[in-house]
This record gives sequence, structure tokens and C-alpha cells, in this order.
Amino acid sequence: PLLHPRPDEPQAEQIGGTLPSVMGPRELRIKVVPILGAAFGGNYAYLIWDEDDPYRRAIVVDPADPYPVLRAAEEERLNVEVLLTTHWHFDHSGGNATFAREVPGLRVVASDRERGRVPALTERLADEQTIAVGRLLVTAHSVPGHTLGSAVFQISSSAAPAAPHAAFTGDTLFCGGCGRLFEGSSLQLHASLRRLRTRLAPNCQVFSGHEYADMLLTMAVRSDPSNLAALRKLRQAARGPA
Repeated sequence: PLLHPRPDEPQAEQIGGTLPSVMGPRELRIKVVPILGAAFGGNYAYLIWDEDDPYRRAIVVDPADPYPVLRAAEEERLNVEVLLTTHWHFDHSGGNATFAREVPGLRVVASDRERGRVPALTERLADEQTIAVGRLLVTAHSVPGHTLGSAVFQISSSAAPAAPHAAFTGDTLFCGGCGRLFEGSSLQLHASLRRLRTRLAPNCQVFSGHEYADMLLTMAVRSDPSNLAALRKLRQAARGPA
């Protein structure tokens, strides 16, 4: 059964959050593609590419609804070669099989801790293992907690090593909080986040899998009104879509 809208069906309305947008330096372009509307909290898929790659190779992250992402790739004249799946939940991996049918030879990548739960999977990456897509470098970080096979994918450019890296965190880390514990323990998730903090540079940009900022930051401020950092971030989120 389809776990995403059909190609001729309109997208559900996206409530709040980030609008479709392109950001980052030429060597590490990132396009945010909102998908699935507000049904699952406002999902985000991502396209990543090197603007100077003559082959226009690209990476996609969590295209749970493949069709808006395929259209976005066509708009940018990209050839998607690698699909990264942060974890097996269907609102992140539900578009894998369709995407793989639409893109012959697609490499579908997840953590090596996933066993038989990620559709169309072709490759598993061990913790801190790196693969290259042209000048783009993808490093997997195992972060058990939300699920036991959750991964954060850190992407950098060998052409601009000083540029901020991008970390695609799925449901492990959000603006203002972390993902619900479905399989791992709180101790596991805490250890994963502590380990991730030591690995990612301070200027690393975090791209999460859902638009939960307002909800999580509101909870943080109510729980601790003296948390000025959370209050500033909440006011920033309240200003509306970026």
C-alpha cells in the first residue's frame, strides 16, 4: 500500500515552519522540501548538492513523499544518486521504494543497525563511516534512542572544508528538544546526544525531520521560565516561516 500521496494528488497544507527554500554555499547547497503537510508534525525532506559538480549529483534525505522531492530535483536539474534514511519509521522511509523505482541505480543508505526495516535499502553505514558523492562527504553517526537504528548524517564539502557542515538529524534532535523514545532508553539517547555534541563542530547547521520548534520551545519555557536561550528561540520561531 502507498504510504504517501499519489503523484496526481495535491500536497496537504503545511502549517507554519520553513517554506521551500535553498540555502548554503555553492559547494554545499541545501534545499528544504516540506512534505506530508501537518499530518505528522510537518515533515521535512532535503536535497543536497554541489553547485559546481558538472554531473549535478545530489543526495536526498528522508523523502517520505517522493513526488515533491523528485519535482524539486527536476527544478534544480539534479541527478539524485544517494538517498539517506535517518530511521525506519514510515513518515521518513515510506517513499523509498517509489523513489528507487523512479531513479534506477539509486543508492539507499541507512545505519548498519537497521535490519530489514528500511524499504529498498542497498547500503548500511557503520558509526563514523564516510562515503563520497563527488566532493560531498557523508558521515554516519549512530544515535540509538528514538529507534535503535537511528542515524544522523553529517555532510561536508571537500572543496570548502571550513564551511559549516550540515547535520540531518531525523527524529533524534529538533530545535528545542529530542525525539520520543520508541525503542531505546533515555540513557541511550542521552549518551547519543552527548557523543554527537563532541563530534559536530559548534557552527554545524542542524536540519531536523519535523517542524516541532514552537511546541518544544513552548514546553521548555513553561518548564523553566528562566531559560532565556529557549525564550529567544521561541520568539524567533514565532516570527513565522523563514
